[in-house]
Amino acid sequence: MKRATVFLILLALMAVLVVSTSGCGETKNGEKTKNGETDEDTAGMEYESGIMQGYNDGYDQGYSDGNKEVAYGPEPELAESWNEDYTDGYEEGFLDGYEDGYDDAAAETSSGEAELAEVEAAMLAFVKANAAPGLEFVIENIVINGDEAVGRAVCTSESLESPYVIMQRGDGDWNAVDFGTGIEPPDWYPY
Repeated sequence: MKRATVFLILLALMAVLVVSTSGCGETKNGEKTKNGETDEDTAGMEYESGIMQGYNDGYDQGYSDGNKEVAYGPEPELAESWNEDYTDGYEEGFLDGYEDGYDDAAAETSSGEAELAEVEAAMLAFVKANAAPGLEFVIENIVINGDEAVGRAVCTSESLESPYVIMQRGDGDWNAVDFGTGIEPPDWYPY
């Protein structure tokens, strides 16, 4: 009989243990729990998830708008099916991400424009130094690929062929590699 009583007590304790770990029950405050999480924990996770996804989407949109030089205008697309916590987090994350993406794209665009102007000036100086006196040139179709740049020198004062100008960056400056109408540009040059 003693063994049967001990067995029943152990069986009852195991049943209590199974019920307490299965997610059914209440917290000390009477809040319902699900897998040991309170409604507040679930709301916080939804909010954080919304922030992360919103930030990523906002960054991508802001970066795209900044590259296209579109006016600054973050407009998150919110779905009606999202819960309130996720929506609040998504909106906040989107606005932060959009700002960061837009700023990064604008910084790259301005540094790219500065580099393009630097390459153009170096090409013009080289072409003028190696052309007949009195000829005027503009550089068109400049493409920069890493430490190499290629463009076409177009004479604006006379009707001449437009030679390729190939430059390479070295020690912070752009230096001439090749110049002429009989040369082939690199494979990556699209013009």
